[in-house]
Amino acid sequence: MSVTPQPWMFADEDTKEICTSVLYSLADSAGGLAVFAGALELMPIATLDLRMDYLRPAIGDRALLAVATCRHLTDEVAFIHCDILSEGDSELLATANATFMRNTQGQRFQAGGRKKEGA
Repeated sequence: MSVTPQPWMFADEDTKEICTSVLYSLADSAGGLAVFAGALELMPIATLDLRMDYLRPAIGDRALLAVATCRHLTDEVAFIHCDILSEGDSELLATANATFMRNTQGQRFQAGGRKKEGA
């Protein structure tokens, strides 16, 4: 997955350094697609955990590339690894590990055992 940097993504206009939250969103989106690719089907998913390691600043002169891989898949959980690089550069900008819950549709939980008002 790739994203072309835009001026609104810069954390610093002078250096054209891309805000780290853009890399986080890119890893989350690419990770979600890796879940679908690993499962070979579409189903509701939710990000349970996403840990990012930022290795160096991302400068907005080239597209950002995210390469996500489904490392392990169960009926309920998918484990994803994602590397983020600048287009044309082999040195990593960031790396991420994520856990996604699969088949989340229809599961509803009540917090603290309280009932809704009027119920």
